Amino acid sequence: MGVIVHSYKDIASGWKPGAPRPRFQHALVDLASGTIDGIAVLNIDRLTRRKDQVQPILDALEEMGGRLLSLEDELDTADDRSGSNTEQRLRESVARAESEAARTSQRLKLMAKHRARKGLHQPSSNRPFGHTVDWLDLVPHEVELIHEAALRVVAGESIHAICSDWTSRRIRTTTGVTRWSNDKLDYILTSARMIGRREYEGKLVALTNVPAILPEELWSQVCQELAPRGSKRRRPDGRQLSGIIRCGICDSTLIGDVETDSGARLFVCRKRPAAPAACGRINVRAAGVDARVSEAVVAFLNDNRRIEVLLRQQKVDAREMASIDRRYAELQDDKMALEEAAFDPPCGVERLPHDRYWELRARIEQEQNHLQHRRRNHEVERLRRVTKQTWTLQSWQAKPPEFRREIIKLITERIEVVPPVRRGARKGQVGERFDPERIRIKLVG
Repeated sequence: MGVIVHSYKDIASGWKPGAPRPRFQHALVDLASGTIDGIAVLNIDRLTRRKDQVQPILDALEEMGGRLLSLEDELDTADDRSGSNTEQRLRESVARAESEAARTSQRLKLMAKHRARKGLHQPSSNRPFGHTVDWLDLVPHEVELIHEAALRVVAGESIHAICSDWTSRRIRTTTGVTRWSNDKLDYILTSARMIGRREYEGKLVALTNVPAILPEELWSQVCQELAPRGSKRRRPDGRQLSGIIRCGICDSTLIGDVETDSGARLFVCRKRPAAPAACGRINVRAAGVDARVSEAVVAFLNDNRRIEVLLRQQKVDAREMASIDRRYAELQDDKMALEEAAFDPPCGVERLPHDRYWELRARIEQEQNHLQHRRRNHEVERLRRVTKQTWTLQSWQAKPPEFRREIIKLITERIEVVPPVRRGARKGQVGERFDPERIRIKLVG
């Protein structure tokens, strides 16, 4: 059979495109140089799971007259009995391995999405710093260290200085290492886990039974301080009107941008993958829009009569709410079953065609959106707590952006920006003047 010259071990996936596999490349180089004259594997998927990597292997084998042996596949290029069938069998084996890896990847991604939607954390082999292994409790001395680091960052101290200090104090990571890197501490402090949440599709989702380590306001300040200079990195949903304000021409959602000349923030209508039909004809200063909307919201919250009318119109009893939750859970189970039928059917069962999958999924999501709308009406009851105080612009702005966004969604049906009315500039006016009449706010009720 031969003599084992060397063992080549790679940690990276043999299927993921672009995954670094230096030892795999070393094996091909050694084969081409004559250091080895063959490759033996337990199964062909240990060598590769990509069809585009088969030809380099065959070229190296052909050039050196080398041998490829796969024990479980019973594939041996030195076996004269297999003849020209060896290359075909090799390609078929790799194709099966690639298909299996793709299905496994899709299944794991669907599982991760399902956990995210349910507010469950993604398990890892390492314990997260500050939480216990199951994420359900805090580790007191690590929590104190995280608070210390957060306060030092907000005070203006660099992340490098904190890492150097922790390394000199021999503070251990969860893996027992006493050397702290900038990237590791930055990742910990800016993780949404610090406030008991996780990021999913650009939004923050509350984690079930996971306690927060940092106050939300302090965490926001830390994220802002640690953001790269000149970058647009920011906390998801960090703006009051993100995903709410719309273009009055094409009805696309406006996105935040920065005006290059003065640095003032703008809301603009811009084409992008999420809004390919955006007209690109609307832009407005974000500060003016926020102020206009804040004034309207504060006036609404201080009008108890309007709040009471809204509560009476939108009231849903507990029995109906339970029915909504039960039906929504059933639809969620149906969606998961649909995903399994399309991507991971039982043995012997044909896979659900993609066209039929997307058709059924659209029906489920349409009914879920309708249920969410009915649940949203029920959530208007939370306004009772809000109306127990007298609101001012200062008290409204002091609330976290996520709280303000939630209230705005509850009491408004639509916020849009319309094109400006063309008028001549006022005498002595320099630059653009914000026109509050361009902001159209439709309140509920």
